[in-house]
Amino acid sequence: MTPTKLAQMPQGNLADLQRQRGVEHLHALGPRALHGFLAELERQIGGGAEIDRLLEEYWRITPQMLQVVGGDRFPPRVRGVP
Repeated sequence: MTPTKLAQMPQGNLADLQRQRGVEHLHALGPRALHGFLAELERQIGGGAEIDRLLEEYWRITPQMLQVVGGDRFPPRVRGVP
């Protein structure tokens, strides 16, 4: 995944907006909570090798790269999402 592709990911439907809010909350909980989430995801649906492969891809992305293409934040909210 490149920073530009990340910034261009589709946005907008209700389920996606709700997931964005959940991701923002998970991010605010910090790295240990994110690790726990990924471990739980692996336990429930498998795919530990795939999770590791994706983490390796994202490791190549720097915060500065994302900032340049606007991929460091979600688009502004147009209306409240429960």
